[in-house]
Amino acid sequence: MTMWTPDLSNYKNARYQAIADEIERGIKQGSLNAGDKLPTHRALADQLSVTIGTVTRGYAEAEKRGVVTARVGCGTFIRSDEQDRGFAILAREQRNRIDFTQNLPIPMDTDRYLQMALREVAEDVPNLDLVGYQPEKGVNHQREWAAQWLQGLGVNCAAEDLTITCGGQHGISLALAATLRPGEHLLCEGLTYPGLSAIAAQMGVKLTGVEQDEQGIIPESLEEHCKAGHFRALYCTPVAQNPTNSCITAARQAAIAEIAERYHLWIIEDAVSAYYCDDKPPSFYNLNPEISLYINSHSKMLAGGLRVGYLVTPPRLKQQVAAAIRSHCWFTSPITVEVAQRWISSEHYARCETNIREELASRIAAARRILAGCNCRILDGSFHVWLALPEPWRAADFEARLNEKGVGLLSSEPFAVGRFAAPQSVRICLSAPVTLADVENGLEIIREELDSGVSNRLYVF
Repeated sequence: MTMWTPDLSNYKNARYQAIADEIERGIKQGSLNAGDKLPTHRALADQLSVTIGTVTRGYAEAEKRGVVTARVGCGTFIRSDEQDRGFAILAREQRNRIDFTQNLPIPMDTDRYLQMALREVAEDVPNLDLVGYQPEKGVNHQREWAAQWLQGLGVNCAAEDLTITCGGQHGISLALAATLRPGEHLLCEGLTYPGLSAIAAQMGVKLTGVEQDEQGIIPESLEEHCKAGHFRALYCTPVAQNPTNSCITAARQAAIAEIAERYHLWIIEDAVSAYYCDDKPPSFYNLNPEISLYINSHSKMLAGGLRVGYLVTPPRLKQQVAAAIRSHCWFTSPITVEVAQRWISSEHYARCETNIREELASRIAAARRILAGCNCRILDGSFHVWLALPEPWRAADFEARLNEKGVGLLSSEPFAVGRFAAPQSVRICLSAPVTLADVENGLEIIREELDSGVSNRLYVF
């Protein structure tokens, strides 16, 4: 590691920008050379009496300028002409990283099951029309299968009210396109799925965050927003909410539905994360199918590569959804849909799902054991944990420090909508690591950091 001592005393701009400026100055003067490894975020923060978050932003700014290369869990390096060789070395080092940053399906023997489904579809091709143009909302027999599958999840819908989508993200896009126009306003949880923010920005839809607690959106906060402005729709994740793990109650759900009816709000319910959660109320669609849209998919329950999902809508939105899907992709590939539905219908999937549920339960039990006594929200069937940090920890600093230790997680900031205040909390995704041992090792490192008392030494004024 390079012995580098930047001097920020002569800079009047923000300290993170000064750090990037000092890196560029060091390269020009020859004190920093190609391939040199910069000090860790914590070491430089201690040296400069700044927060780890400031150093993180400084290194990120230098990376934007093209003068350094950062590899999470390995460090930050001055760029060189031999990057390809260096990246290969870093890739080998990064294999030891424990990644809790993404909500992914539990790793299982999916390749073998996929081969079986592909073989079954291939043998039945003469009896299927899979290569021609299809109706926008999907092939009839596939929509009927989907309606039956959703009824098994407690969603009382008919095939004619269902559209097959290219996954849950596509379902959100279609729901927004059918209910809002550019410039209109959408309500959502103040901390929400970042994919929603990305879609809204692309469509020119304005997001407003609503206060939430362990039961999700707070009805009083929702009503205050409805009184103060004109909103067209409400997006929510009632069960295993991403990222807070809140879970709605029947009473809370009824209160929200009543408010939506009075203020003429569409309710867009995202149920993708709730598949393995058995203790949940019926969908908003069951309460009031005239104002509710329902989204689900096979991505989290089975495999991310199977981009197959379903959007259920009121009949009066039929034309809007059809127009939106024509503009997006014309229709979802029936080949992928057939593979996914045959896979889930097979006797093999029943065993696969049992294994997934058992593995997920083991990971949740490990989280409850290792994080016992911490202020965290752990939900049976959810892929992630929501951990509130003790004072004086700041979420961005905690994320950076764990990255240095080879453990990836996400602070609350990417989930905050607009100016909604991000709490000092982090999301830990239990499903992403390959093995239960990896989960336990990563959680032990997190717990060790929480118990270390290091946070008391991070803030020097």
